[in-house]
Amino acid sequence: MCSLFCQIKNFSHILSSCSKDKPLYEPKAKVDPYTIYNEGFNAFKKNDFFFASKKFSEAELNFISPELSAKSALMASFSLYAINFYNEAIDNLERYILQYPADKNLIYAQYLICIIYFEQIDDEKKDIEPALKAKEKILFFLEKYPNTDYALDLKFKKDLIQ
Repeated sequence: MCSLFCQIKNFSHILSSCSKDKPLYEPKAKVDPYTIYNEGFNAFKKNDFFFASKKFSEAELNFISPELSAKSALMASFSLYAINFYNEAIDNLERYILQYPADKNLIYAQYLICIIYFEQIDDEKKDIEPALKAKEKILFFLEKYPNTDYALDLKFKKDLIQ
């Protein structure tokens, strides 16, 4: 035990002796999350969804407000969906649902998951699994949120799957 303590003490002495004037770690300057979000939004408007998703994700990490962090996470997810990065979008949406369960846009996140699964249905004669997964997600949504505006669209999509 003493030897471990002595090693740690010697290691810290070596580190401090190597850098006379400047500390070992200098934190980066505080980043303005509003600036980062606006960069993402401008890229989003120009259909540069990949860059937008990166900026929205960065803004989410820097916002103090949970509402603004949640909005950034949702925008990052939609940006990934827009460039057909379906798996990444679903992962991000599921993380959003777990991290921001009280957010006002939770229903939209659930809806977007259904849409992503629905859009992955290619040819049910070759592979039925995407259709089954989409139907499962749509049924979950319709059971949980039956009287929403999104439910009407998903009922139509459920009928198409059947």
